[in-house]
Amino acid sequence: MKILILDITHGGDILAEEFRKRGDDVSCVDVYANVSGDKKLYLKSIGVEVLSSISKCLFDLVLSPAHCPDEFLNGVKYRERKTFSSAVKMLASRGIFRIEVTGVKGKTSTCYLLAHILDHAGKKVFLHTSRGQGPYVNGVHHIERVMSIAPTSLLRLPEDGYDINIAEVSLGGSGRADISVVTNLLEDYGIARNTRKASSAKAEIFGDGVNIVRSDEVKTWSAVSNHKLHPFDDSTRVVGNPHVGEKVQIIFSYGGKAHEATLDSSYLSVQYIPSVDVVLSVCSELHVEIGHVIAGLESFKGVPGRGEISVEGNSIYIMERNPGISHISVKKTLESLKEMNGLNNAFVIVNPVSKKVCDKMRCDLISEVTKEYGIEAVFTNGVDDYVNVPRGKTTIVKFIKEGFR
Repeated sequence: MKILILDITHGGDILAEEFRKRGDDVSCVDVYANVSGDKKLYLKSIGVEVLSSISKCLFDLVLSPAHCPDEFLNGVKYRERKTFSSAVKMLASRGIFRIEVTGVKGKTSTCYLLAHILDHAGKKVFLHTSRGQGPYVNGVHHIERVMSIAPTSLLRLPEDGYDINIAEVSLGGSGRADISVVTNLLEDYGIARNTRKASSAKAEIFGDGVNIVRSDEVKTWSAVSNHKLHPFDDSTRVVGNPHVGEKVQIIFSYGGKAHEATLDSSYLSVQYIPSVDVVLSVCSELHVEIGHVIAGLESFKGVPGRGEISVEGNSIYIMERNPGISHISVKKTLESLKEMNGLNNAFVIVNPVSKKVCDKMRCDLISEVTKEYGIEAVFTNGVDDYVNVPRGKTTIVKFIKEGFR
C-alpha cells in the first residue's frame, strides 16, 4: 500500500515506522517545517521518503492528525483518508488491559489519581501522561521517557510486564481501549483552523469497551459517536469549610453507599474533585475494593506541579505547571482557592516559559478572569520569569505554561 503521512511533528514518524514494518511504501511531509534533521535521517534510513512538499502521486491512503487543516491536502490524490487515531486503531494490539483518558481539563490529574489507587490495590501500573511515561510504583511515578500524548504515542506503550496501561491522550485515542474516558468537554474549541470541533476528534477514543463520560454530556457525545456510553455523575462533596494548607474531608458514593475520606493538605485538593468522580467511575468498573479506594484517596499527594502547595515563611505558594494553562484552567484554580478561603492577599504570576508558547496563550482572557476575582496579576515575557511580589501578598499562585508535547 502506498501511504502519505502529513505532519511528522505530532507522531507521524511513529506511524511511518509501523507501516514500514508491514512493508508499505511510506512518504512523509513535514507540513510545519520544524522536524529535526536527525529524525528525518532516521526515517530515510528505514526506507521512508521524507518530502518538503506534497507529491502529485496517487496514494492508497493519506493519514493526518484530526487537527491538521484540510488546506494541507490541496493537490493530494488519494483513495482513502484517515486520522491518526484511525491509523492507531489499525495498528494497535489488545495486549495489556488499557485505560485511555482524554478531555479538555483534568486528564493528567485523573490518570495520576487512578494510577495511585490501582497501585495501592496491588496492580502493576504503567502510566503515560504529558509529564512523561514509566511505571507507577509505591505512590511514585518513575518517569523513564518524555514524549507526546498524541494518539500515536499509544503505539509505544508496553505490551507485557504490567497489569494495566493508563494513557493520557490529547485528541482522540485508539478506539481499542478496554476503558475509554472523557473527563469533560468544558469548551468544544475549534481545531484545524476552526474548521472542526474538538469533540469530533476526542470522540475517536470510543470503542467496543467501556466508554465513560459525564452524564450531562451524553447528548453531546451521542451526536458524534454511535458507541454505548457509561455516564457518571458529580457525587463527591466537600465537608465543612476547607482552607488552603489544611486537610479536606470529602463524602462520596461508591458501590451504592456513602463513604468518607480525608484528602492531603499538600495540594489544592478541592480542584481535584471532578477527577475524583471520574476515577470512582473507573474503579467501580474494575471492582476495586472500597478499602483500597479510600486508602488511595487519602495517601494521594496530587500531581507534581499541579495545584502543588508549599510554604515559605509567611507565604503560601501554589504551583500550576501545565501545558494546558488557559483562562478556563486559571478560573478553575481561582474558584478552588475561593472555596478554600485562599483568595485573601492573593497575587498571580503567569509565565509562558517561552515567547513561542506565549503566542498560543490568550493573556487577555486570563486577565479578565483574574480581574473578575479581584486579583492582581503579572504576565512575564517568557524569557525572564523573575517577578517582585508586592508587599502584603501572602498567597502567590504561579501559572507556568509549558510547551505542548
